[in-house]
Amino acid sequence: MVVGASSGIGLRTALMLAEAGRPVVAAARDSERLAALRKRAELEQLPLVTRTVDVTSAPSVEELFAHLPLAGCVITAGRNLSRQLVRRPRDSAVRDWARHPEDEWREVIDLCLTGTFLVGREAAAVLARQNRGGVLVTVASSTWRGSWGQSAYSAAKAGVVSLTRSWALELADYGIRVVCVAPGVVDGAALRTKAAARPAHAEYMERLRGQVPLRRFATENEVAATIVHAIDNCYMTGNVLEVDGGGFPGRIA
Repeated sequence: MVVGASSGIGLRTALMLAEAGRPVVAAARDSERLAALRKRAELEQLPLVTRTVDVTSAPSVEELFAHLPLAGCVITAGRNLSRQLVRRPRDSAVRDWARHPEDEWREVIDLCLTGTFLVGREAAAVLARQNRGGVLVTVASSTWRGSWGQSAYSAAKAGVVSLTRSWALELADYGIRVVCVAPGVVDGAALRTKAAARPAHAEYMERLRGQVPLRRFATENEVAATIVHAIDNCYMTGNVLEVDGGGFPGRIA
């Protein structure tokens, strides 16, 4: 099972597994993108089926895992909304400082952290009942240590790391491994779309790229390959595998 498989890292992971001949259930909430993925799988004769799920809804997640045999689950669903906690007004005549919107905080926490919890809970229940072991792979971010302008996302991803380590201890009794993959910036469609729409953001990301020791961002294939490695290494659990090019800068001036 790959949850969050309609785009980005999740899509690349689902395809990488299916192209290797592994049966995959690709789940996400974007039905149009899932339809395109399903068509691709049919054309390329890949062992991949799709399911729709809202990871912020417990009933939706429970339905996804009902009556489903499972070897492992990759949880990639998430979204980053960059906001400073407070921000000085650009206009000196304006007295009120902008504050991080509570609804955006809740949106990111619900999707990235609560969604990971709900999916992990149901996947663990299925694997434990089967009594054949298995693996959960969570996806965090290098921002989990803290990052400028990333209150909600950093907090959510730090929570994902903590869940990973807690679950690894709990689920070892059932032979279930739990590993976290934490990429830095990923040079994918989402980044390019945002950069094309906002020249200031594109310029900022270029400055950030220059601060990464390897002077480039990760590819989706590199992150997906790390996820597959976590699936395949049967003595790995509780680990956080960082795919960050040598270190993610906390702030760019």
